[in-house]
Amino acid sequence: MSASAVERAERATVPVEGEPRRPPGRVAILTSNFWPEPTGTGQTVTEFARFLADEGLDVRVATSMPYYPEWNIHPEYRGRLWRREVHRGIRILRSWHLVRPDPTTVTRIAHEGSLSALAIPNMVRALRGADVAYIVSPALSFALTGMLIAKAAGVRTVLIVKDVMPDAAVEMGMLTNPALIAISTRMARTVYRLADEIHTLGEGMRRRIARLTADSGKIRIVPDTIDAEELAPIRADDTNAFREAFVPEGTLAVLHSGNMGRKQDLDLILRAADLLRDEPGIRFYVVGDGAEKDRFLACLREQGLENVEHHPLQPRWMLPHMLSGADIVIVSQLPEVVDIVVPSKLITAMAAGAMIVAACPEDSETAELIRASGGGVRIPASDHEALAEVIREVARGGLETLELRRRAREFAVARFDRGAVYRPMARLRTA
Repeated sequence: MSASAVERAERATVPVEGEPRRPPGRVAILTSNFWPEPTGTGQTVTEFARFLADEGLDVRVATSMPYYPEWNIHPEYRGRLWRREVHRGIRILRSWHLVRPDPTTVTRIAHEGSLSALAIPNMVRALRGADVAYIVSPALSFALTGMLIAKAAGVRTVLIVKDVMPDAAVEMGMLTNPALIAISTRMARTVYRLADEIHTLGEGMRRRIARLTADSGKIRIVPDTIDAEELAPIRADDTNAFREAFVPEGTLAVLHSGNMGRKQDLDLILRAADLLRDEPGIRFYVVGDGAEKDRFLACLREQGLENVEHHPLQPRWMLPHMLSGADIVIVSQLPEVVDIVVPSKLITAMAAGAMIVAACPEDSETAELIRASGGGVRIPASDHEALAEVIREVARGGLETLELRRRAREFAVARFDRGAVYRPMARLRTA
């Protein structure tokens, strides 16, 4: 997709002007993250909503004021408790919530609690007349609130689990209080029990959810998806905007893009860059934002690493330029992140024909996708020495990078095409 096409799509947001004529089917989506958030759950749920709307469904979304990954409400959405808008035919109902740029356990609880309470009127509006409600987790209290309202309204419910909570928070050390863990686990059990159907991203996540519900037969694996045309590779020898804007000629570009959170193990990049600081032809590019950005930049300054650059999140049209234009794209996860999440950035990078190096546990969902595709290199999680060695090997031409890129792209197009994954769901809901 060209820059102008993306810009036209982003401008297709207009104020609500009366009730639209009802099409054959109505879908409610209750999610704490949505457009214009550019990464993570907000991006993938928006892609799902757009697809359903393009299929002719009446899509209504109850969500937050956009805040992610900066953990700060976007300036143009501040100062109001509720807001309505329409984006590409999707009616969006937003509510205010407390949020802080440096989230802690206490502020995360306050964030979810305030959002869950203030979103209730919007959830009721979104659910009115709906044939099905898609309720998105990991925001457990938000999901539980939406689930209870949907059940009271008699609407069929599908729970979409993007991260398995509270497992993810516990295993990454973000949630340690035994009472809070017990409460969160009870909430998860309740949401799983009430859902008519559960969608999650991978087999490991499915097993986790099955432990907390008596009816494991209602769990389906529905992966995140890609638009093959949008992510068509733009090689370095073509007109690649990323290399033209950021990468000096003769430089091997190592890229990490997207959310800068704890799960991404950004310290791995700093340690590898330290090992390679005396090799001037290798440069690291960290493009993104998130809760760990300030700490990462402070460590970068403290270590004096001149071979690492940070840049803000780029426009969506730049994504295929970055992923296919970089010589290496790093997908990194902490050792604790085994089967609690499947990173959407991995699927996106595969679709763009990136040369992927995945630093992840051997038994993780990420590692399984790398093995199944044959389209990348896996190294142990947090192993900066292994990362530095792979970078050196690519620099000296020791890997068949073109073949790895080709396999990744073909695998993603065959397995994660948006139409193939979502169209049966749209048909089912309008039958």
